[in-house]
Amino acid sequence: MITKETLEDSLDTHISDHCEQGMTADNLNHCAHYVSHELGYEFGYQCGNQTDSAGEGSTIRVQEVFARCPEVGLWADKPAALKKCLAFITKKTNVDLKRRVMSNVPRKHIGIFCDGHIYHYSNSRDKVVKQTPDQFSRHYSGTGYAVFYGKFVTT
Repeated sequence: MITKETLEDSLDTHISDHCEQGMTADNLNHCAHYVSHELGYEFGYQCGNQTDSAGEGSTIRVQEVFARCPEVGLWADKPAALKKCLAFITKKTNVDLKRRVMSNVPRKHIGIFCDGHIYHYSNSRDKVVKQTPDQFSRHYSGTGYAVFYGKFVTT
């Protein structure tokens, strides 16, 4: 299980500090990539598939992680006792909670919620950052965006 100490140690690190498959270019989206390396998610399309390396690596698609969560919901409905989980943000219209489906759209993001903060890979700053849920909720400008929670995938 992920710990606050592990997440704190990952702050300010570049994706190259996490990925041994060579998928480390700064022009790529690494939010699900970082989360999956931290949590050991190795399903669906992986960083090794992207680089044609010998290993498969970790999951790199946000919507694939979302679909594997045993429970998802709006952040406002997150059980208070749930102190560690996944946090997602995208337009509310991109999500079907009953079916646990998130559309494959460019504007979606994921992080790890732990003890009051969300740790995620900032693609604009090319490093792992920590934010409050309120700060994370402003990841995208514009209307219609919502934050969702997902219980950790059990692999």
